[in-house]
Amino acid sequence: MQPMKVLKIYGIAFLAGFLAFAFIFIPTFFFPGPEVDIPVYSKNTAREIARSLEQKGILHFPLPFRVLAKITHADRKLKAGLYRMSPRMSLWGVLTTLSEGRSELLALKVPEGYTTEQIAQELEKMKVVTAADFLKASQEPQLLKELGIPGPSAEGFLFPETYRVPIGADAKALVELMVRQFDDSVDDDFEHRCRLRGLTPYQAVILASIVEKEARLDEERPMVAGVIYNRLHNKMRLEVNATLNYVLTNKRAWLTNEQLGTKSPYNTYQHRGLPPTPICNPGTASIEAVLNPAQVPFLYYVAQGDGSHLFAATFEEHQKNVLLAKRIRRAKKYKSRSN
Repeated sequence: MQPMKVLKIYGIAFLAGFLAFAFIFIPTFFFPGPEVDIPVYSKNTAREIARSLEQKGILHFPLPFRVLAKITHADRKLKAGLYRMSPRMSLWGVLTTLSEGRSELLALKVPEGYTTEQIAQELEKMKVVTAADFLKASQEPQLLKELGIPGPSAEGFLFPETYRVPIGADAKALVELMVRQFDDSVDDDFEHRCRLRGLTPYQAVILASIVEKEARLDEERPMVAGVIYNRLHNKMRLEVNATLNYVLTNKRAWLTNEQLGTKSPYNTYQHRGLPPTPICNPGTASIEAVLNPAQVPFLYYVAQGDGSHLFAATFEEHQKNVLLAKRIRRAKKYKSRSN
């Protein structure tokens, strides 16, 4: 082969390599446009994310993004969150932001059972958004309508997850992110499974929020759900402390007689049926327990103080369990003081 021909081939190869390097790693300063917050959900595929990035003007060529994500295995590491991006970012910058996060992105951990108020306080503590703004957004009628939530707030639908979020994020975007993550995390047949249980999806979430607050052990969640179903079927008051604690300032595991007399639709010692709204944001295990409850004969349960419960089919058995649970709690309290 002639030397000039060889040089020409090497030159073309070098130029192609340089262009590929530049396309992947060098920021695209010539693309105008403001920064935007891009929501990403845990089950999103690289294709879905690329489409969203293209729609928002961050990516102009989505195919190379998908190929690069596949080659680098970044498509397996994409994290849920609200990512602030600019059209000027390089392809590599976009990909590493999504797969690794950036220093300006904070990790917001929403544990199972957190209320909207607790999430709002956490966001304010992280200086992402004020608690007041987040709470206001979570009760915005138009946003709730768009998200398909029939209640007065997004309580119950702010899915427990660790999210990457930027400081100064839009409160409505954060609410939408968490609700869309809920939709992404429940099965496609969620509404159908709710109907099979004689529930609307909203009622199922209310029930799941009660199970989340009442049961700490995963193996007991279906049993607690079974007890609640049994009481509803027998037209008994639920008499659940967690529903009343939702509106009490001084929350207690064992409520006082004065607290039990509180006038509130969340007082399930006074009112039959479900409370008017969810009382927290439940996780997958509690939702699944409501959709697949244990078939148990029990109508009562009482907490032992270690996360587990004593279950009973009759009120007489329950009274014995209450006394036993109190003795167990006193013994633990005495032991902790002695140590």
